[in-house]
Amino acid sequence: MLSFEEKKAIFDSFEELTCQPVSLNRLNYHFEESAIPKTTLVKFLHPKSGNAFIYAGYLPGQETKGGYISVHGDTKEQIIEKVNLALEFLRLTEDGFPEGYEEEWRDNHGDELTLRYQNYMWVVVMTSGAVEAVFKTKQQAEGYLMDEGFE
Repeated sequence: MLSFEEKKAIFDSFEELTCQPVSLNRLNYHFEESAIPKTTLVKFLHPKSGNAFIYAGYLPGQETKGGYISVHGDTKEQIIEKVNLALEFLRLTEDGFPEGYEEEWRDNHGDELTLRYQNYMWVVVMTSGAVEAVFKTKQQAEGYLMDEGFE
């Protein structure tokens, strides 16, 4: 089982995390660039037990304790994987897509359009780079593209 110092070293190796002391000499690690209001990625790294909890919003609620999962008996690789999954999830917007997410759409004539998530909006972009349309939801944008013969 990894010690407090070993787990701390793992969390410290993630440059995007900021360490903050909390009560009882425990440590929290925050991801300030989170796209959603949640920024505490690692909670309560305990100096005696070595336990900590990693945010797991990507898992169904019944598999977590208040949205977090314990790393008490995890290996270094398991902890790194959980931190990476949490970071990936926290980079997503509340809509569930990272800024700049893109999909290519084609019609039966070989024409292409790009559907891009930008500034909380869905933008349909032509190959020239010109904006064809902007929508509030992905469903609206997809409906438009399908109505125009794209898939």
